[in-house]
Order: sequence, then C-alpha cells, then structure tokens
Amino acid sequence: MDDKRTTIEELRRQQQENWPEMYSAARPAVLRILRASDVFMKQTALGLKDCSLSRAEFDVLATLRRQEAPHRITPTELCKALLISSGGLTKLLHRLESVSLIKRPASPEDGRSLLVQLSPKGKKLIESLVDTIAQLHADRLQNLTAKEQDQLDHLLNKMLRDEEEQLSN
Repeated sequence: MDDKRTTIEELRRQQQENWPEMYSAARPAVLRILRASDVFMKQTALGLKDCSLSRAEFDVLATLRRQEAPHRITPTELCKALLISSGGLTKLLHRLESVSLIKRPASPEDGRSLLVQLSPKGKKLIESLVDTIAQLHADRLQNLTAKEQDQLDHLLNKMLRDEEEQLSN
C-alpha cells in the first residue's frame, strides 16, 4: 500500500453508500486500531532499516534482551514469545547467527539441544535502539495528552484482557 490510502471516514462513507451490511457490521474503532497498527509497523520497519534489521529480527533480539543475563532461552520459549512457527524462527536464527547477533550454546540440561543467546554484539545493537523506539512511540502518541495516553492504555488493556489471560494460562 502507498501513503495515499483511503481515510477511515472515506472508507466508512463508501461502505454506507455501497455496502450497508458492512457499514453496520464494521466498527470504526477497530478500523482505526488496525490502521494505527499498520502505520506503526511501517514506521518501525523504517526506523530499523538503518541497522539492517527486520521487525522479526528486532523482536528476537528484544525478547532475548528481556531475559535474565546471560539473555538466553530455548527455541520453544522464543517461539511462544514471538508467536511464530519453528520453521520461521529457524530462518531468523540462522540470519542473526550469521551476523553474530546471537549465539547457539548447548543446553546445560540437554547437550543435544541448543539455546538461543544474545551475543555481546547483539546486546549492544538492541540497546542502541532504545532511543529510536522511544522516538517512534513519542511520534505515534504526540497528538494525545498524557491523560489521553493513560486512557488509551487502559481501554486497550481492557480490550485485550481476555486474550492476555488465555496466553498466561
């Protein structure tokens, strides 16, 4: 998609005129959440372009960095955290290992399996992106007051509560 997409208001007008059933079914708030997510993902991808990381690669490094030192977990735990298939993860890990952003040490519990560990180079890179991510977040929320940001967070949290509870069980 290019940057000259139909506005949500125009999309709703077209639905109302040409597809009234969808106009009644679709919720403008959901359309706006989807549009905001799409815009944010595209801006994040552009922000990561300078360091030659894809969004998925960033997510792997960020997930590893969140772990207790030495910042390593099993591939299964990483798949759960990222919600991707093991095949997709394997490709990501090969790419990240080939550029020395992760290591694959043997598991101390089972020497036949490999862990995924953030390398010093990977740690330095992911930590260098904190300011980039902070600026992306600030840019997305710049039109909202601090109170509105808190309200938005509360409402989105409420909306996602059931999903989050299912994930934690």
